[in-house]
Amino acid sequence: MKKATLFALKEDRDAILLALQKDGNIMLISEGDKTQTLEGADKVGDQIAKAKDALKFVDLHGKKDSMFAPRLPVSYDSFLHESKEGSELADQIEALSGKIMSLRNEASTMTSQVDALQPWTDLDIPLEQLAPTDTSVYFAGYLPELEKEAFLEDIKELAAEPIVLKEAPEGRAMLIFCLKEDAARLKHFLKAHDFTDVVFPKRTGLVSEIAVDLTEAARVKNLRADELEAEAKKIAESKAELQLYYDQLTAKEERLANGGVETEKTFYMEGWVRNDRTVQVERAIRSVTDAYQIEFNDPAEGEIPPTEMENNSFVKPYESVIELYSRPQAGSIDPDFLMAPFHFIFFGMMLSDAGYGLVLTIGLLIAMKLVKPQGFAGKLGMVILFGSISTVIWGALFGGWFGLELHPLLFVPMKEPLKMLALCFGLGVLHLVCGMLLKAYMQIRDGDVFGAFCDEISWLIMFAGFFCMAFVPGPVGKYLALAGAAIIVLTGGREKKGIPAKLMGGLLSLYNISGYMSDLLSYSRIFALGLATGVIAMVINTIAQMLMEAGPVGTAVAVLVLLGGHLFNIVINVLGAFVHSSRLQYIEFFGKFYEAGGKAFVPLAIRTKYMNVTK
Repeated sequence: MKKATLFALKEDRDAILLALQKDGNIMLISEGDKTQTLEGADKVGDQIAKAKDALKFVDLHGKKDSMFAPRLPVSYDSFLHESKEGSELADQIEALSGKIMSLRNEASTMTSQVDALQPWTDLDIPLEQLAPTDTSVYFAGYLPELEKEAFLEDIKELAAEPIVLKEAPEGRAMLIFCLKEDAARLKHFLKAHDFTDVVFPKRTGLVSEIAVDLTEAARVKNLRADELEAEAKKIAESKAELQLYYDQLTAKEERLANGGVETEKTFYMEGWVRNDRTVQVERAIRSVTDAYQIEFNDPAEGEIPPTEMENNSFVKPYESVIELYSRPQAGSIDPDFLMAPFHFIFFGMMLSDAGYGLVLTIGLLIAMKLVKPQGFAGKLGMVILFGSISTVIWGALFGGWFGLELHPLLFVPMKEPLKMLALCFGLGVLHLVCGMLLKAYMQIRDGDVFGAFCDEISWLIMFAGFFCMAFVPGPVGKYLALAGAAIIVLTGGREKKGIPAKLMGGLLSLYNISGYMSDLLSYSRIFALGLATGVIAMVINTIAQMLMEAGPVGTAVAVLVLLGGHLFNIVINVLGAFVHSSRLQYIEFFGKFYEAGGKAFVPLAIRTKYMNVTK
C-alpha cells in the first residue's frame, strides 16, 4: 500500500471526489476533527432517511421484490443526475404515509371509545343532561361483579338510587344518584366496595347514538385510509425510481463525508492506494484538473495500512471465509492460496453424497444466474458452489448417491472406517505441515532463520522421524525423532536466562506435542460429518420404503418424506460442512502462523443496494 497525499483547489474538490469515486481505487483517511464534512451532508442524510422510509412503505403496501430479482442496470451518466421523480416520490410517500397513519390512529381511537361506551348503551339519559343539580349529584363507574349483591343490599340503607347497566371487563357499569348532603358518605361507601369512576366523552346525545356515530366515523376514516393505500399501490409501480434515488443519495453521502482539510482556497486529503493503482488514481484526478499535486509514499514507521487481498478466480471466493474470521495484518501472508484447496476438499468429504452435490450445484447455478449476488454474498455463494462440486467428486469416490451405495470408485467409509480415518488424518497432517512451513517462511522472510529452524523445522524433523518409525524399516526414524526432540529441548527455552531455565523451558516446549496431537484428532470430524450425512439419508430412505408398502396413500406420503427429508439433510449438512471446514482453518491451520487484525481496504467507490451501475 502507498499513502497518497493530494493538494488541490477547493473549487475543484467536488469534481475530484466524483472522479475518485468513479475510479474506486483510493481509501480516504479521516483527519478527525480537522476533516471537513462538505456542505449539504446533513441534508443528504435526511433525504436518505426519507427515501429509506419511503421504500419500507412501498414494500409494505406494494409488491415486494423477489429474492431472485436482478439489479436494474443504469449507466454511470444517468446515475450522476439525481432522480427528480425519485425525490418527488419520496416527498409524496412521506405525506401519504402521514395521512394514512393519522387516519388509522383516529379510527382506532374512535373504536376504543365505542368499546368503552358499550356497557352504557342502555342508559336512557342524554350525556349533556347528566350533570349535578342544586340538590343532587351522581357517580358513574364500575363495580366488581363479586361486590354486586352485597353492594345493592347495603346501599338500601343510604338515600341513593343505583341504575345497574351492562357488565364490562372493568366490572358492572352503574350510575348512582344521591342528595348532595349525602355525597361524602356515598363516596366513602363506594370506595369501600372498590367502585372505580368513569369519565364520559364530551359529547351530546344518548350513549347508544354516540356509539353509532363514532362507529360510522371510524368506518369512514378507515375507508379513506384504504383509498390512500390503494393510491400507494399505484405509486409502488415507480419503485425503481425510488431505489435509484436512494442509491444516488448514498453515493453522494459518501463523497460529502470526507472533504479533507482546507484553507481559504485550497484543500488536502490523504488516502491509501494499492501499489499497482497509483497511476489510475492520478489519471482520474488529471481528468478533471491540472491544478493539483499528489505524492505517493510508503507508510510511516508505526503506521498500519489496510489490507487488500488479491487472488485468482478460484481462490478469491475463499476470501469470504477469512473475512468471517479476521483479515490478515498488512505485511503478513494471505493464506487463501493454501486454505482454498483444503476447504474445497474438506467440504466435499463432510457432505460426501454425490446426489446431494448435484442437487446443490444445479440449484446454486440457477440461483446465482438469477440473483447475481455481489460482494461478500457472491463470494460466499461461490464457496458453497465449489463445495458442492467437491461433494459430487467425493460422493462418487465413496459411492454415496442419496443415501444409496452405487459403484464406489475408492471405498465405502461406513464399511471401511479405518481407511477413512487414515485418509482424514493424512490430510490433517498435510494441512498442519503447510501451516508450519508458512510460519517458517514468515520467520525466514523477516530474517529469523534460526527461529524458523528451532521453532518449526525441529518439529517437522521429529514428526518425520515418527513417520519413518511407523512405515520405514531401520533406525532412521528413531534418529530423526531424537534429533528433532534434542533441538526442541536445547533451543525451546532460548529466551530465558540461565542454563537451567533454558533447559527447563526446552523440556516444557516438548510438551507441546500434546497440542499437535489434539489438532490432528480434530480432523476426525471430517469422517463424523460424512458419516452423519450418509446415515440420515439411509434412515430417510428406509422410512420411505416402509411407507410405500402401505399402498397408494403410503406411496404419496413416502414421496413427501423423500423430498422433505433429503432437502432437510442437504440444508443441515451444508451448514455443518461449511462451519466445520472453516473451523479446521481457523483453529488448526491459522493457529500455526496466522497474524489476524487487518483493517479492510474500503475505497471511495460507487456502492449500490438496488442498481447495477455500468461505467
